[in-house]
Amino acid sequence: MSANRYANGARRRALVARVRAMGEPCHICGLPIPPDAPPGTPLAFELDELVPVSKGGSPIDPSNVAPSHRCCNAWRGNKPMNRVASIRAEVRARFGPWPSALAFCEGARAVLRGAKGRMGQAPVRHPKRSSGAL
Repeated sequence: MSANRYANGARRRALVARVRAMGEPCHICGLPIPPDAPPGTPLAFELDELVPVSKGGSPIDPSNVAPSHRCCNAWRGNKPMNRVASIRAEVRARFGPWPSALAFCEGARAVLRGAKGRMGQAPVRHPKRSSGAL
């Protein structure tokens, strides 16, 4: 591995720590990110690139990153932010405010599928742990 790759890893970790310490809400759903959410869980903190790396964005540029829930970041993938904003507005118009990041992601997937109805009328599917517990 090159020295540059190690340097970028250290810079990324420092950037993650700095953004996490700011305590800002998820830039995708707008809800708070629980500081005690274990890494790898749907509500865990992740750093999302506004311009995805796959589209040429930098993972270590502070102006290109924002906090997100893991589930919101996974839902977004490499969608452009203007598309995310339009989907978020559509979710709010169709379903009203969302009570959780998981509910937002479910509503956003429904919008992308073209589903109709109210979020409260259909159960939100939550990922289960390997033990089967929620």
